[in-house]
Amino acid sequence: MGRPCGNYETMRIFNIQRQITATSPRLLAAAGLVALFVAVPLGYILFRAATGGAQVWMRLFETRLWDLLCNTLVLMLIVTSGALVTGVSMAWLTERTDLPGRAVFRWVLALPLAIPAYIGAIVHLALLRPRGGLIPQALAALFGQPVPTPSPLGLWGAAFILTLFTFPYVYLLSGAAFRNMPAALEEAARSFGRTAWQTFWQVTLPALRPGLAAGALLVALDILAEYGTVALLRYETFSSAIFVQLSGRFDRSAAAVLSGVLVLLAILILWAEIRVQGRARFTQVDSGWRPAARLPLGKWKWPAFGLVLGICAASLLVPVSVLTFWSVSALLDPQTLASVFRSGSQGFAHFAWNSLWSSTLAAILAVTLSVPVALLAVRYPSRLSRFISRFCQIGYALPGVVIALSLVLLVNRFLPFLYATPLIVVMAYVLRHMPQAVRASQAAMERLSPTLEEASRTLGRTSLQTLFLVTIPLVFPGLLAGGALVFLTSLKELPATLLLRPAGFDTLAVRVWIWADEGFYMQAAPAALLLVLVSAIPLSFLLRREKIFNERA
Repeated sequence: MGRPCGNYETMRIFNIQRQITATSPRLLAAAGLVALFVAVPLGYILFRAATGGAQVWMRLFETRLWDLLCNTLVLMLIVTSGALVTGVSMAWLTERTDLPGRAVFRWVLALPLAIPAYIGAIVHLALLRPRGGLIPQALAALFGQPVPTPSPLGLWGAAFILTLFTFPYVYLLSGAAFRNMPAALEEAARSFGRTAWQTFWQVTLPALRPGLAAGALLVALDILAEYGTVALLRYETFSSAIFVQLSGRFDRSAAAVLSGVLVLLAILILWAEIRVQGRARFTQVDSGWRPAARLPLGKWKWPAFGLVLGICAASLLVPVSVLTFWSVSALLDPQTLASVFRSGSQGFAHFAWNSLWSSTLAAILAVTLSVPVALLAVRYPSRLSRFISRFCQIGYALPGVVIALSLVLLVNRFLPFLYATPLIVVMAYVLRHMPQAVRASQAAMERLSPTLEEASRTLGRTSLQTLFLVTIPLVFPGLLAGGALVFLTSLKELPATLLLRPAGFDTLAVRVWIWADEGFYMQAAPAALLLVLVSAIPLSFLLRREKIFNERA
């Protein structure tokens, strides 16, 4: 009697294991629906661009298209190059040298990510604008005559501001690569007669290539999507031109054509990044890993300290200090205080609440939608699952202004009940920032051993029970990190919110923009400062988690 029972149990376990390795139709359907949700706005905007009419295309070709393309590409190349140089040099100084205060600088250099670039532009514009800037006024009073100062307006002003607030993308990724790089690589190069400079160019930088490519991709796509900074600093790009076509001229056909060109440009950048990365993998196979020795800076120690301190001051200390000063001044002036805390029928607390609940809901929805996509890509690898995973990250190629246009067109035609509701704003946040949730969920699931899920299935749990009782609890910290990143970026989102918000739905970002665009910097300061402080919370969580993970690794 014992043998048939044993055979039955063996067959049952074999059938369960076969079910585990076979792709789940329900999981495939769920991931496919998420990909469809992402595909509809992209496909619709490309369709509207292709059917915009020959007259619209010819008018844009003859007037603005080439100028916009040139402006956008030049700004993107300058900022990406500047962010790479700044990010790698700051990471090298804090991770590989005996720079004084490097433990503090590691944190401070990452914190500019909590400051939206348009808020940094507001501060630097108030300080440096040619007429009425605080610094030109102070210099004129000191010397008794006007003193020429760098202008924050135009190409170079926009490039300077955007570099200051995007280099942390490269800094964080290259800093992690420097920390994880084994000393043996560089020691082997030196033993073969390479100088320190040759070792850096021939060994260190190639090993940093994945992180540098990922950081450059984030910066480049961020520049394509940027609206607030370029609009404030009077430099026209695709995003600002699309915004004007929608909000000022109400020319949706021209906006769709410009959006289609911008999306194709972003997809081309994504494709180039994939080609550059190729199938390269950088793996440490030596079990005796040890970090590289710190290089003494010698006579360059204090100049390097001054350089890092200057970057920290321009990207963090000056903006926060100016915003704090303006905020205190606004709170001490009764008239300014009244205008800050009561704008029309809404109050300051209402703006803050709108920002918090919409960003939180977007983070929850993005992480929820990312789970089936990540699970399919990690547990059932195939060409189809890889395609779905990468396609769900196409949001990197969809700037906020393009997503806003696609949702305006789609909702007006197919879902009119969503129009003029805050839910359309949340939908835009999810579409724009879901790639961050997908990548975080995939990274978390890749670190989870599949044997734990297999053990749950062999004990009689269904695939759905295993997902909720085993998988999600174990990967929850990674999901939380993805949600924190979506929350952070949604909180700062400006163009999509400006174009899609219903009447009376103002967020902190919107109020900052409205006040600053009218020149009321002091009124904008409390909302800007609160936005920076709230953004610093998820950022500090992500930095601590990254530090803990590196220590465990």
